[in-house]
Amino acid sequence: MMLAALPLDDWQFWVATALAAGSVWLVVRPLLPRRAKSAKPTACAGCPSSDRAGDRSGEDGADGKPRGRHVDLTIGGKRVKS
Repeated sequence: MMLAALPLDDWQFWVATALAAGSVWLVVRPLLPRRAKSAKPTACAGCPSSDRAGDRSGEDGADGKPRGRHVDLTIGGKRVKS
């Protein structure tokens, strides 16, 4: 069997094994699918969640259309009045 040929009592074997396992993990990790964040229920349907309490980007505007976030327009790194 090949297990008998492995130098299990050598510290360099374990260091090289740990480095190889870490390298494999760093390469494979970005390829794995991410877990979806669990949605926490809010106190009521109209209440904002605790992590988005100050974010009002999802609310509807006066015309009934969803309101987006305000973004400053820049051209060549300079802010342009809109």
